[in-house]
Amino acid sequence: MNLVYGEIVEVIQEEEMRMGKIRVGGAFRQAALDLIHNPLRGDRVLLCDGVAISKVESENTSEPNHVPRHSR
Repeated sequence: MNLVYGEIVEVIQEEEMRMGKIRVGGAFRQAALDLIHNPLRGDRVLLCDGVAISKVESENTSEPNHVPRHSR
């Protein structure tokens, strides 16, 4: 299981699935956004193996022992 934080830079509708272009560090990844309610450009998300599993409300995700609050 790979967990990383990223920022949505683009939301794309592909057939029946919402996908997003996500900035992780200096790189971009594509991730499924269907588990996220109302994903918008600029939202910070927690990614697990190419799927956005939660929005992140805190900006302090760079701290090593930080546990973020997730929106539901």
